[in-house]
Amino acid sequence: MNSHELRNRFLTFFERRRHSVQPSDSLIPSGDPTVLFTSAGMNQFKDYFLGKRTDLTRAVSCQKCLRTGDLDKVGKSPSHHSFFEMLGNFSFGDYFKREAIGWAWEFLTGTLDFAGTKRSATPELCLNLPAAKLWVSVYEDDEDARTLWRALGVPEERIKRFGQADNFWPANAPSQGPNGPCGPCSEIYYNPDGHVAGSKSLEVWNLVFTQYDRQPDGTLKPLPKPNIDTGMGLERLTRVVLQETTGNANLTDYDTDLFRPLTDFLAQELRRRYGAGLGILDPEFCVVVDHLRAVVFLFAEGLLPSNEGRGYVLRMLIRRAYWHGIRADHEPFLASLAPAVIEAYGVVYPELQKYRAGIIKVLEVEERRFIETLQAGQEQVKEEFRRLRAEGRQVVSGDFAFKMKDTYGYPLQLLVDIAVSRGFTVEESVFEQRLEEQRERSRKASQFGGDIFTPTTLKLDGHAASEFVGYQALEAEGRIKGIWKQDGWVQEARAGDEVGLVLDRSPFYGESGGQIGDRGALELLKGSAEVVTVTWADALLVHHVKIREGACRVNEPVKAAVDPAHRLKVARSHTATHLLHWALRRVLGPEAVQAGSLVEAERLRFDFSALRGLEEEQQLQVEQLVNERVRLSDAVQTRLMKLAEAKQHGALALFGEKYGQDVRVVSIGDYSQELCGGTHLPHTGFVGTFKIVAEGSVAAGTRRLEALVGEAAFLRQQQESQWLRHAAARLSRPAHDVLAGLEELLRQVKSSERAVKDATLSTASSQAKHLLEQAKEIDGITFIAAALEGTADRELLSALADALKGSMRDGVAVLAAADAEGRVAWVMAATSPAVKRGVHAGKVLKEIAAITGGSGGGRPDFAQAGGNEPQKIADALARAEALVRQAIGA
Repeated sequence: MNSHELRNRFLTFFERRRHSVQPSDSLIPSGDPTVLFTSAGMNQFKDYFLGKRTDLTRAVSCQKCLRTGDLDKVGKSPSHHSFFEMLGNFSFGDYFKREAIGWAWEFLTGTLDFAGTKRSATPELCLNLPAAKLWVSVYEDDEDARTLWRALGVPEERIKRFGQADNFWPANAPSQGPNGPCGPCSEIYYNPDGHVAGSKSLEVWNLVFTQYDRQPDGTLKPLPKPNIDTGMGLERLTRVVLQETTGNANLTDYDTDLFRPLTDFLAQELRRRYGAGLGILDPEFCVVVDHLRAVVFLFAEGLLPSNEGRGYVLRMLIRRAYWHGIRADHEPFLASLAPAVIEAYGVVYPELQKYRAGIIKVLEVEERRFIETLQAGQEQVKEEFRRLRAEGRQVVSGDFAFKMKDTYGYPLQLLVDIAVSRGFTVEESVFEQRLEEQRERSRKASQFGGDIFTPTTLKLDGHAASEFVGYQALEAEGRIKGIWKQDGWVQEARAGDEVGLVLDRSPFYGESGGQIGDRGALELLKGSAEVVTVTWADALLVHHVKIREGACRVNEPVKAAVDPAHRLKVARSHTATHLLHWALRRVLGPEAVQAGSLVEAERLRFDFSALRGLEEEQQLQVEQLVNERVRLSDAVQTRLMKLAEAKQHGALALFGEKYGQDVRVVSIGDYSQELCGGTHLPHTGFVGTFKIVAEGSVAAGTRRLEALVGEAAFLRQQQESQWLRHAAARLSRPAHDVLAGLEELLRQVKSSERAVKDATLSTASSQAKHLLEQAKEIDGITFIAAALEGTADRELLSALADALKGSMRDGVAVLAAADAEGRVAWVMAATSPAVKRGVHAGKVLKEIAAITGGSGGGRPDFAQAGGNEPQKIADALARAEALVRQAIGA
């Protein structure tokens, strides 16, 4: 039985028990800023556990997960991974311990009791593991769970009681917190020897019974509707089934069909054998294939390597994988292995096939970047190891580790791996301290301020949600349900107040999905208010208003009217954003994934994943594609459908956005479908005009396009046309011939610059002869010190110094000049023999420039400086001669 069949059996088993099969969520958590990556099956169901959503009561899923806390164990342990798939069944206030325990036992054993006297009604979906090889653990105070296991006939000696550190979620929550939902767990273990506990025991399934709400005083208050959250790693389960069917108790996760094709392919690529046989780990191979799985899946999510956040984790995984499998010729090899991962998982996760070309391309580019990084930093690392050994020390300083990352981009984890392999350790705590100091400096430099009014913290008792009716109408009647003023709820607001009003129903669109909020007006019972913007605070639609006249009170009626002109301008930008997304994917390929957007009135900003900037031709092609669809006035339609159905129809979902079971799909013609809750035009023709005005980088692997639409785009085109006409007039050429005119003008400028340079060199050569005639001899060194009149042109001085240097076998030239504004320029040149005798132009010039109120410096053979006190040039030249005499010991 392979992993694919196991995955399907699990999902079908619980689907038969009235669970809704949910697709895996993104590895980048949807709407959850508290974690970098999805690390458990329950992440996508947080709102159900918290009671914010109620459209599901039972669910089952196979979730893609990524954890980076145990990377040091990958390759050394047979069951620790960065990327893994978690099977899980969930109950949101529906069934509880009895069903969770009973179904878990039934799925694993195919029986309804330990003795096996009662068989499952769906034996074809069960795994039929021997009950005698399973044992369970319960929380020491959870008598309910123990009783239920005993009711299944599990012997007392096969039930172990553990404390809150091992069998409570979160760990140690009763004594240490955090406050909030928590509960005991029960875990199912498999031991091929049949023993309870022991070194070969493997935790297979964790059943979490979320039944308490921990209070600030530490008490555990029972939840009115307890939940079930279970998790079982597919990799471990596949290994258990393989051990059972082959009779080989030593097999590891890496011997299963989830890994073996990858290790075999890697062995061919590196021309090395994997391990010493089945059940024997090859740490280097294991790290490579484990990390590569994570990398390929993250690329398919639209993530690209960078030096911050998730992108940094991705880069670190790539570099660790490369380092552990590094080829003798230091050539990239991960990109050639990526297709094996895509083939192994492409049927279950079709997005891998979809982004195949982009994954391979980006991976090869990143590998080559790392090879360059290694070559730049490796010698520094080796030298540090040599120095430490010579001093008899075994600890690499955190300051050195930070310098390697900051200067060379050398990853800490890689330095740690190399150091450990050479018998050293690294001061990671000092490194982290330096990193935090750097972040703090960056934060202070940014000086970002927050909003005075932050509605995300608002809670309004007795009001569950605001009804948005703005898709159907721009005007609506409603009632005031809450008034937020400064830092709390109030009952009344008067003229001049700036407050947040919560209405029971409203046509105003609240800022979300990158689109700004509506503007407009409220007609109050006794006055009026201007709506500046609108935002969401959970389910509350908050209208940021200025009370223009009169007053308003809670529960009074209002008439809300959206500014139609502003709504239209924003809708133009949003529909144009969808067109832009489509056009970018047409030009760059499906790997151009949206990474964020800002939709304003006739202006938009669009971030997308890309390794390099758009070439001019590509930018023009994107703009042309969008305007072509605008001219065709394609219909824009919206439909409500189930999330799974929308994805099956090819609708694009923005990674990191949170979607419910029912979603709104915005379609343009037959070429663009996106999940979107924003406001749009009835057809593309209303966009009017689309014009890209800027393109650049906002982070490693992320580009940003800025564009104007509608009247704003038309006015920009008019302005540019006017600039072109003015330029043509200045050049005395027709508009279509401006480029040729500019090229001719540039040729004339370059010709003039060459003529000036030739004249400068000629003048310098002439002056050099004159200065050589006035030179001094100081102990065998020709010394020239002169102040030139009429110019402070440093280029002329440099040319003159070069001419003098070329005319002297062993000499020094110190030249100064001042202009009419009192600016002083200094240049000093010294021949190689003079430098060998101790002359250092940079040091000499630094000291004498200070005499004329300036500063400067440079190399031993050449230096430049400035000043602003020309009356002291003579004193400075005299000091220069003294310093040269001192340097050569004359």
